[in-house]
Amino acid sequence: MDSGKLIEILNTYNKFWSLIPLDTGVRRDVLERCLRQVDSKEILVIKGVRRSGKSTLMAQIIKALLEKGVKPTQVLRVNLEEPLFSPEASIDLLERIYRTYRERINPRGRCFLFLDEIQNVEKWERWVRGRSDTEDVKIILTGSSSSLLSREAGTKLTGRHVSFEVFPLSFPEFLRFNGMEVRSEQNYYGQKTSIRNLFDLYLKYGGFPEVVLKKSTEDKELLLKQYFEDIIYRDIVARHEIRDVTTLMNLAVFLLTNVSNLISVHRLKRNFDISQDKAENYGSAMLESYLLFRLHKFTHSMKKSQRAGFKIYAVDTGLRNRVAFSFSEDMSRLVENLVYVHLRQQNDDVYYEANGGEIDFVIKEGIKVTRRIQVWYDDPSVHSIPVRERAAFQESKADNLLVTNDIEDVVSEGRSKIRLVPITRFLLGL
Repeated sequence: MDSGKLIEILNTYNKFWSLIPLDTGVRRDVLERCLRQVDSKEILVIKGVRRSGKSTLMAQIIKALLEKGVKPTQVLRVNLEEPLFSPEASIDLLERIYRTYRERINPRGRCFLFLDEIQNVEKWERWVRGRSDTEDVKIILTGSSSSLLSREAGTKLTGRHVSFEVFPLSFPEFLRFNGMEVRSEQNYYGQKTSIRNLFDLYLKYGGFPEVVLKKSTEDKELLLKQYFEDIIYRDIVARHEIRDVTTLMNLAVFLLTNVSNLISVHRLKRNFDISQDKAENYGSAMLESYLLFRLHKFTHSMKKSQRAGFKIYAVDTGLRNRVAFSFSEDMSRLVENLVYVHLRQQNDDVYYEANGGEIDFVIKEGIKVTRRIQVWYDDPSVHSIPVRERAAFQESKADNLLVTNDIEDVVSEGRSKIRLVPITRFLLGL
């Protein structure tokens, strides 16, 4: 590809060179954390599930740089899913793009280089490290594979990168997309009915930004179906060269249907009549794509934790509901899924506990459990909390939290105090 063609393609993704305003959408909460890293030398890695808003976040970072006085030509954005790049996506292509930009757009001085969906370039980490070490350039990467980026960044980029995860919209972001900002208890109680109505939509259709913006149910469901297929075929099948697509698809549907349930590799092996290696490899591929997350049992022995059964959660309840076999009877487990993803976004060290009575989530700091969280979601008319939900907290010295549908209270169980918090307040951090 000659330099003229490269510049023509790059212009389509860098229209701000011609002072055309950027479409940056609704502000994401992770933006401020990313902006605190733009003046450092470290490579900034932004990773997350496909269509979660990584490219929009990238545009928001670029807009912030331009507003700070960075010249438009100091910024280069490259979309590595561009079809014209696909046949020759390689580190040689990266070098040609960068050299062409330096020769024709920004010959000298600092450059901010944004590489979108970097996992499409094999051995990208070598080129990125080389340019970061030798050029006056700040590199920002996005990618849709958790383990791929973690593994490569952890070897070639040791001590040279900072990473952030981007998820589908959190509940506060979802409300913001719907024109509602909740920053205090007064805001919450003044808009509680509207918040509850929006929560029902959030639980059913999830938080993928483009899905949230669709008006009709049909459009939402079509888009969620497409996202699921893209993750399966583009981020799992193609990347891992999987041939038995039928088993992979069936396994994905099974796991999404069984979110929050205890699962084991042995059970998957038996249910699908496959080898242990295939069950583990397919499961790992789904984890890498951010389609699913795995929660381990809390124990002071790492070996025992790895051997115990694990719980599975979906990256997005809307995606799960579009693919799984049921919805209405799964409300409590879906709410539990939301709680897990919320905790994951807070970077908590989280496990489940099963020592006599099961606790949905325990938060650990060092070797000490600091919080225990149980999810109990029933019809709002039900105010009698089942004994099993409270009994699990007996003798707990941690901060004990029972997430409910709409009950707020503080109750005692043995010598333990338990705070009852409605799910909407919990997700809003109030």
